[in-house]
Amino acid sequence: MIRASSPRTQQPSRFLPALVLLLSLATPLPLLATEVAPFVAHYEVSRNGSRLGEATLTLSKEGRDWSFVNQTLGTQGLAALGGVKITETSKFGYRNGEVETRQYTYVQESRFNNRRRSVQVDREGRRIIATDRDDVNELPYSTGVVDRQLLTIALMQAVAAGETGSQPFTVVGRRNVEPQTWQIGGVEPVPQSNEKGWRIERIRESADGRSTTLWLDQDQGHLPLRIEQREDDGSSLELRLVKRG
Repeated sequence: MIRASSPRTQQPSRFLPALVLLLSLATPLPLLATEVAPFVAHYEVSRNGSRLGEATLTLSKEGRDWSFVNQTLGTQGLAALGGVKITETSKFGYRNGEVETRQYTYVQESRFNNRRRSVQVDREGRRIIATDRDDVNELPYSTGVVDRQLLTIALMQAVAAGETGSQPFTVVGRRNVEPQTWQIGGVEPVPQSNEKGWRIERIRESADGRSTTLWLDQDQGHLPLRIEQREDDGSSLELRLVKRG
């Protein structure tokens, strides 16, 4: 939870980066005191019901510094043929009980195309520097700002704190800092699973057919059980938890 084009089968360098939109969900929360515990979780990545790769999410802490990393590998079809590998890293800290991005990097490697972009939060200078190749943007700083990847942790923290209903977030992208609203619903069966989880969905201003929904575990650290994004052309991209630790 910056725009990414809908994934196309003939362009493997485009469909896995859509994970950025999925696992990349991010923003501030109202004075949450509980830190999310470190974890490692493994996911199956599918497009329109067909497996195309695997992703590993790792949250770690060293001293007072936190790191949230998502590594995605193409293992099937053109994604495997192209050697697609995406690494997203969010360096962050807790301020007044809520997560805040310090630095975010996105690196995509493949036989067809390499990309890199980053976000640097300068709290003292009251600014954010967003870089996408040669495109550099200076954006206004906002307390509690998070990158899209870190939004997953912010949502896990909100559920752990017992938050429900509409939740506001401030998210930094490639060219802007924008408000986002996410709806934390109730516990329901997770699609294509025997488990139940908290349903969370982004509230969008326009009904353009796009949606982002995730289900967090009721217990066990509130890990994402499933993340699903649907595009306006009817295509879908899903992540499904297959292994913890």
